[in-house]
Amino acid sequence: MADNISIAIIGGGPAGLTAAVILEQNGFDVTVFEEASADSDRSQGGSLDLHPDSGQEALRRAGLLQQFRKIARHEDQQSRMINHRTGETEEDTHTPEGEIDKPEIDRGELKILLQGALSPKTIQWGHKLHYMDYGLKKNHGLMFRNGSRYEADIVIGADGAWSRVRAYLTPERPRYSGITFFEGWINQPSVRIDSIAGKGTAFSFGGSEALITQRNGGGRICVYAAMKRDIDVIDQNIARQDISSYVRTSYQGWDSSLQSVLSATGEYVRRPIHSLPVDFGWAPRPGITLIGDAAHLMPPVGVGVNLAMLDASDIALAVSEASHPLNGLRHAENLIMERARDIMPAAISGFQDWFSE
Repeated sequence: MADNISIAIIGGGPAGLTAAVILEQNGFDVTVFEEASADSDRSQGGSLDLHPDSGQEALRRAGLLQQFRKIARHEDQQSRMINHRTGETEEDTHTPEGEIDKPEIDRGELKILLQGALSPKTIQWGHKLHYMDYGLKKNHGLMFRNGSRYEADIVIGADGAWSRVRAYLTPERPRYSGITFFEGWINQPSVRIDSIAGKGTAFSFGGSEALITQRNGGGRICVYAAMKRDIDVIDQNIARQDISSYVRTSYQGWDSSLQSVLSATGEYVRRPIHSLPVDFGWAPRPGITLIGDAAHLMPPVGVGVNLAMLDASDIALAVSEASHPLNGLRHAENLIMERARDIMPAAISGFQDWFSE
């Protein structure tokens, strides 16, 4: 049923790319529209751990699992809990090197792997969706901010937290969780800081503040200074001082070694954490659907990219295997919503527990 069916995927992250790979393998005319430019130096985000039953399963369906295993960092699966007052390690779990469990991969490397499985012209860079309307020859017309127009039978919204596609299915918008992350990087960590980060992810919780360090490829360390604050409080403080100063002064009383991590971190990027309601869903509209954060935005507790890639593979296979693609789309859409509703309550409440006094 791939004949004459054109599919537009809005968003070129891991979810959108996963869907595109599987759909293209099944003979569909698929185009990925990505807002960023091909040579963009925009940060690709931190390291991702792919789970066997979701992220890795999606790669298996796409025929890329073995390639992933060759480039993944199996040695970086350590998880440590550090006392925020003493700097002492309270918990330490480490998957033995070489064991296939939840290996890490930098987001940029994962995207390169998926992009390499697509035809050269599948991804259209520098295309930010402006609006959708009815197509002249296809079901849906897409107008982009660069002035170009495209028509498609099926539109898959893989465009993240502030999805433009979602707005055509529901007026619901993400809600602020009360917690903001300040993300920074240490490209050349000292021996002391390197030992704090360890071979994976280290967590330290101190009530309204948390500090998370995450090992990335090339020895780099991603640092997240997370705070439970009203948006207005953050705005007022940043108006009086720069972000780096605000972050450092918010961790007074913490162990000196953990404070040294904050001091060594470069420029911080402010990332307020939002989520959709736990019972979020949308009324079906023929030929339009959502996957990933667009469908079930939740706090960053290690589930997001895995669920997004599983969504993508479910949608792509359902469309490919159905007697008519639109019927397959609706079936997979129900699966995605039901699965997210099972996961989101624990993800949201668990995230809030990190910041309990």
